[in-house]
Amino acid sequence: MNLRRIYTALPPALREAVPHSLEAWARARFRHADPTALPALEDRLWGGFSEAALRDLAAHAATAPPAESARALTLIARWRGAQEAFTPALAALDLAAAHDPALRGDRVHAHLAALLLCRLGRGAEARDRLAAAPVRGFDASRALLLASSRSPEANDAAESLAGESAEAAALAEINAVFRHNGLQPIGKRDPARPLGLDNLRGTAPGPRADGPLVTVIVPAHRAEATLATALASLAEQTHAALEVLVVDDASPDGTAEVAHAFARADSRFRLIRQDENRGGYAARNRALAEARGEFVTVHDADDWSHPEKIALQLRHLRLSRAGATFTAWARATPRLVFLGAARLQPDLMGFNDSSALFRREALDRAGPWDDARIGADKELIWRMERLEGRPAEAFRRRLVLPDCPLSFGRHAPGSLTRTAATHVLTIHHGLRREYREAATFWHDRLPPGSLPAAIRAGGPPFFPAPLTIRSQRADDPGLELLLIGDFNLRGGTQKSALHMACAARRAGLATGLLHYRRYDQDVTAPLDPAVRRLAAKQALRIVAPGERLRAATVAVSYPPVLAERMDRFPEIAHNRLVVVVNQLAERDRGGREAAYNPAVVRANLAALLGSEGDWAPISPRVRAIMTADPRYPAPAPQTWTPLVDLESVAPRAAWRGAARPRPVIGRHGRDDPLKWPRDPGALRAAYCADRPCEVRFLGGDFNARARLGARPRNWRAIPFGGAEVAGFLAELDVFVHHPDPDYLEEYGRAPMEAMAAGVPVILAPELEPTFGPAALYAPAAGVWPLVERLWRDHGFWEARAAVGRTYVEANCGYDRFPERLAPAMADA
Repeated sequence: MNLRRIYTALPPALREAVPHSLEAWARARFRHADPTALPALEDRLWGGFSEAALRDLAAHAATAPPAESARALTLIARWRGAQEAFTPALAALDLAAAHDPALRGDRVHAHLAALLLCRLGRGAEARDRLAAAPVRGFDASRALLLASSRSPEANDAAESLAGESAEAAALAEINAVFRHNGLQPIGKRDPARPLGLDNLRGTAPGPRADGPLVTVIVPAHRAEATLATALASLAEQTHAALEVLVVDDASPDGTAEVAHAFARADSRFRLIRQDENRGGYAARNRALAEARGEFVTVHDADDWSHPEKIALQLRHLRLSRAGATFTAWARATPRLVFLGAARLQPDLMGFNDSSALFRREALDRAGPWDDARIGADKELIWRMERLEGRPAEAFRRRLVLPDCPLSFGRHAPGSLTRTAATHVLTIHHGLRREYREAATFWHDRLPPGSLPAAIRAGGPPFFPAPLTIRSQRADDPGLELLLIGDFNLRGGTQKSALHMACAARRAGLATGLLHYRRYDQDVTAPLDPAVRRLAAKQALRIVAPGERLRAATVAVSYPPVLAERMDRFPEIAHNRLVVVVNQLAERDRGGREAAYNPAVVRANLAALLGSEGDWAPISPRVRAIMTADPRYPAPAPQTWTPLVDLESVAPRAAWRGAARPRPVIGRHGRDDPLKWPRDPGALRAAYCADRPCEVRFLGGDFNARARLGARPRNWRAIPFGGAEVAGFLAELDVFVHHPDPDYLEEYGRAPMEAMAAGVPVILAPELEPTFGPAALYAPAAGVWPLVERLWRDHGFWEARAAVGRTYVEANCGYDRFPERLAPAMADA
């Protein structure tokens, strides 16, 4: 249960009524409340920050109690194994057992060790590790690991001399899995050839049912060496009523000839040729248009399937009302070393996304596969579930024999699932994750029941996705502006970045966002749906880790994200790099709250983008601090003042001295301790406690109340997000902003927004270098006299509102932004 989400989902009035300690409790219960906790470090390890996470895991292993140390080392071992660094992975795993000797008899530890030992050619040791772990009932993964340990790949030359006896032992372990699940055993197709993925067949003929026609679509590209194995396993299926459509996706090798040979020998097989290479899912859609079967499934061109796979799936599907059934698989090398998932796991069976056997009518309702090169299997399944009114993960309940691999997936380093940019691990961070998040966002907006007719008529692609994985990708047109920041952070920095994006689009500039998650936040959280909605509305390109592109200007909109280096950082050719300094290294004068180390950020920029860039301050105050601090580079000549869309500022505030019995003053912003005066007396005076006025805070006042002990009678707090900012500001007569005197406020977006809305602003004196004559300034005790004057004097109020609006128009309007990008555009 995610208590934080429950709290934030409450209506604003109810949220305000419950104790604020509930929110703190919910945050503490959240798995990432402690950024050093192992679950959070594990997420960061796979979620884009392996360098930093490995460092922190190693520190955890060195200092934590033995059991915790062992868990940290096991996480390191799994990561190293996924990178195919098998020797250091095994060393970490053995060190974990040294910290916690109980692991020697643990199934998970034994399976991971056996898997690594097989990859290192130490099959006998793998069997010893498995023997040391207790066996409770039949364990299919253990049987496949034992089979792996007999492969020539898992043994040195001396142990490989066993030959036929080793093959017999391996087959016996594999067949134990099939027999345990009531399936026929398999054997060697050619007794004279070695046992391997390309030399398998069923050993019992089994019933050959006529039944309904099943169309099997086999996309194939450069598959000359493997296609015969896939097609032979289909020819031997016990369900004989098949139509096998092999789509040659413009292969330059003999793929088509292999398919044509099967078609000549068996009328159930047919070859379809693509004129140009468009990817496996486009090939599937081509075949789907010609498919005659009542049921439709897909088979990869380099995999092998058990003879009873289709019959078993069909039987389960016909006994249900589901739209599809699915099966498990196990990845294997050509010599049958079984590997399991890419993210090293003790269980070798995995869900086979491409195993779906569909009812044709369900497939017709859901539409074709998306026009992508990777990831469209899961997208189609989720889309089907969404249109049927079920949760996205409901399909997993229709997995037939989850502990039995009805297909062996070939481990091929050159395939799209294994290459760096499209590696299966990018589902956690990279192209696959961005594709899946974009698809989910689109699914959430689909009407129930069926796809909109316009989408069905137009065909795929259905939603924006990284150009790298679109099948008909044209030359990348590049961007004129790429913004890099953590767009999940709520507050001024995110708003300022998105305003820059909108200003660029209004100027007609191609603009993109690279979501660079902050290391100490929840890296598993998807991109904020509000940001995706804005991206869809403004035609912003969301750039994924692992892409290659060109951008005239790259702007880092939030320097702290560069405190740690991101995995798979895109390859970005650019003319100019700008770091928008909207966050200083420390948030307060005493340095108690450090945000980042400028030297580390500069080094990471140089490593990722080739230079440290131009560091542009957002205010004169920031410029002065940067100039005096040698950790920063010399500030750029241009000040990148935050922007606001003046065309959308409505309604505007008005003087109400003759209409209201008392003034309404207020502020909006995060309820952070540094956002309030530290001294209780100054806090009461600055925010007019118990004065004849109403005081409203959009964003809460928990920290202020904690300092005062109780909320003053004239204060009213609205939770963050509990009201629209524009409407809130329009109801104010005066905006007041008095933070902690030690707070190094870089700019103050909230006062600027108040000026844009036509509200006079009273600020703490230390903010005068930022806003100059645009605001009024007073110490805490001087705030109320200014409020009284503004309330009594209509002319004074109007004059102050006009001065503030003039400042915003001169410095913060969207029309000011293109000139900041002009230097890079001139170099383009």
